[in-house]
Amino acid sequence: MAVAAKKIEMFQKGVSKFEFEQNWVELMDRIEMVDEKVSRKADEVVMTMVLSHRHEIEDLQSELYRLQSELKKLQKEQKNAVQHIEKPTQSSKIKNLWHRIYK
Repeated sequence: MAVAAKKIEMFQKGVSKFEFEQNWVELMDRIEMVDEKVSRKADEVVMTMVLSHRHEIEDLQSELYRLQSELKKLQKEQKNAVQHIEKPTQSSKIKNLWHRIYK
């Protein structure tokens, strides 16, 4: 608090151009340093989010591939079951042939 009071007292008397410029440069350096820290922190947060999203995407892709594989397997099983049920006998093939001819 005493330092602040001294500075207020000093500013009431006025400051030289050199002191002002020196303080101005110091202030700008501090602002630049804070800006760099904020930028670095933002980059870290974004990188963490990107890595997290990439991991989620990879998990979803592997789940999608697994589901596609399972779907193909089920479709193949269903097709085989339907073919087995609908497999025409030789006599029904002949009936169908005569039926088509005389239609």
